[in-house]
Amino acid sequence: MSGEMEEVVTEFILESKESLDKLDSLFVEFEEKGYDKAIVNEIFRIVHTIKGAAGFLGFKSIVDISHGAENILKKLRDGEIPPTDRLIDVLLKSTDKLRVLINHIETGNSFNEDVGELVKELEDSLKEAQSKGQKMVRSESALEAENQVPIDYEKAVFERRERVQTLRVDVERLNEVMDLTGEAVLIRNRLLNIAGYFERKFADDPYVKGFLEAVSSLNLVTSDMQIAVMKMRMQPISRVFNKFPRLVRDISKSLGKEVELRISGENTEVDKSVIEEIDDPLVHLMRNAIDHGIETPEERRAKGKHEKGIISINAFQRGKQIIIEISDDGRGLDVERIKGKAIEKGIITEDEAQRMSEDLAINLIFTPGFSTVDVSTEFSGRGVGMDVVKTAVSKLNGYIEVFSRKDKGTTFRISIPLTLAIIQAIIVRSMGVQYAIPLSSVEGLLKLGSSDVRKVSGKRMLCVREKTLPLFDLSALLGFGCGEGIQCEYGVVIAVGERRFCISVDELLGLEEIVVKPITGLDVSSSYVVGATITGDGSVVLILDPSGIARGIFG
Repeated sequence: MSGEMEEVVTEFILESKESLDKLDSLFVEFEEKGYDKAIVNEIFRIVHTIKGAAGFLGFKSIVDISHGAENILKKLRDGEIPPTDRLIDVLLKSTDKLRVLINHIETGNSFNEDVGELVKELEDSLKEAQSKGQKMVRSESALEAENQVPIDYEKAVFERRERVQTLRVDVERLNEVMDLTGEAVLIRNRLLNIAGYFERKFADDPYVKGFLEAVSSLNLVTSDMQIAVMKMRMQPISRVFNKFPRLVRDISKSLGKEVELRISGENTEVDKSVIEEIDDPLVHLMRNAIDHGIETPEERRAKGKHEKGIISINAFQRGKQIIIEISDDGRGLDVERIKGKAIEKGIITEDEAQRMSEDLAINLIFTPGFSTVDVSTEFSGRGVGMDVVKTAVSKLNGYIEVFSRKDKGTTFRISIPLTLAIIQAIIVRSMGVQYAIPLSSVEGLLKLGSSDVRKVSGKRMLCVREKTLPLFDLSALLGFGCGEGIQCEYGVVIAVGERRFCISVDELLGLEEIVVKPITGLDVSSSYVVGATITGDGSVVLILDPSGIARGIFG
């Protein structure tokens, strides 16, 4: 295959994947709303475009499936057949198969496969629907869309390229540019440090003045370059959210439950690396919400609830953090049942269970191997899931919280950094060692006085603005001191989700933009350190993980 043809195939794969992701949401919307010709037209356009491009490239299997689906969609669009459950099921089955075929093309496993069985199923479904001889009642939106017609693939590509000037770039090249930008930031920081020294020592030297001006300009250019590269990597979180309507439809249908999915904030943008890592944790949470959270229609009616449960997923930006919340109005978490299962599995003792707060008990669900389900199903009960979610979120320097009320519902809130590569951090010193604390988790800095610190139940507490916060010495937390009698000068107030605590340090060295470098072999799921960086004075500094510290303190 020539280089030019490879480029065309790559373009086809990327565009087809995006189109298929959109199809799942459209089919679910069509099923929920009932017959709507505007939606059918949009589905028809997408399938027609995939078929046209596949035909041009000689992918016969994709053409055959697309053609069979197109025949059904044409009859639906013209109101000649009703949108039965079987038709929707077989159309969704077709999109799944198209996705598999396109993945096979991408990996080079196969270009054409035997799809005769699925094509026959499409034909049989169409014949069955036609035999019913039902005419559709056309909605107002359908009449408005009456004159819409499918468009040719070549025309669609031409019009799209006329409207938007875009260039697809290989991810590896983008990552390389991001790495080089990170190195430029480190050099910029070093030059700023040197420039500060020259300014103090040789302020009147004209060459020094020129050097300072050049470094100042470099600082502005580097900052602008960093922002531009970061924006190149930003993607809407809808790339993840788009799969959930189909997921909710299939799981709720197989469990005999009725579930309405509400999505908001899908245009919130996050770094591409976050998109890739947050996918699986969100799928776990969504499956658990349907399987564990939402009751059956009979159970909900008995509780005085509407028989259709509601699951909401929302994303929004708060400062330098992206917040994702998955909520349901189901049965909530049974704290006593969680404690009982934890005792049964030897995770805690009966005495610990009695003294354990509700918040700590709820967090037992993140223990590896924990499950309250007695019989495993294809969706849950195998003791795998919630611990995977917590580990994945931790790897993103994030934090997960759970809020639940019995028979009212449960909310899982995930907080993750906007980007993982270049962040702002407070540089501190404790017992002669420098550390970086991500600014996104810092709520305040303060000078410590002996009158502000007191002991409550043997633990040091700090009074801040009429609030009492747990106080921990940083070196003691990291295992370099006992923490008793240590008189540190400054305190850093850390906020992780709803948790607040203060860590004491010897010095506050200032705010700096740092490049996060991973440490090979470091287990971030159980460490207080998330990586390392090089500061402006050339020092190698460990970057602390506020989420990890919070987990170590509060459990």
